[in-house]
Amino acid sequence: MDSMLNILNTLGPLLSLIGTYCFILSYSKSHEIEHTINKGKVAEGEVIKMREDPDHSPSDMDYHGVAPVVEFRTVNGLFQHFSTTYRKKSPYKVGQTVKIYYYHYKSRMEMALEDDEPGTLPKTLLKWGIIFCAIGYPILFSKLGGLF
Repeated sequence: MDSMLNILNTLGPLLSLIGTYCFILSYSKSHEIEHTINKGKVAEGEVIKMREDPDHSPSDMDYHGVAPVVEFRTVNGLFQHFSTTYRKKSPYKVGQTVKIYYYHYKSRMEMALEDDEPGTLPKTLLKWGIIFCAIGYPILFSKLGGLF
């Protein structure tokens, strides 16, 4: 038990940094699609296939959500967007032409369909950020308090 407290005491400042980073990523990912649609350029793409939801459980036979894979061309080349918005009754069909938004800036490449949703990643990052900050910041403040 004592060694666990020593490890936490050592890793506290690092956990607070990781937690803060999780908060920033959570905010960024929750607004990424909105940002892409507002600031991005528009291209016409074609749905080349429909992917099944990899997270659906085999016991839930009624749910077979699918999401489109869209291929589109810009002046920078040919790109594919793998949507993560899985729906049981998808409005997309293979071969359908769709409007896709893209935002490419340096190494940042964002793509989105009009009806894409952020998914569960922002909420998961927020939860981990809260946990890491709740553990790390009290340890960090106690160490900083010892300096004065």
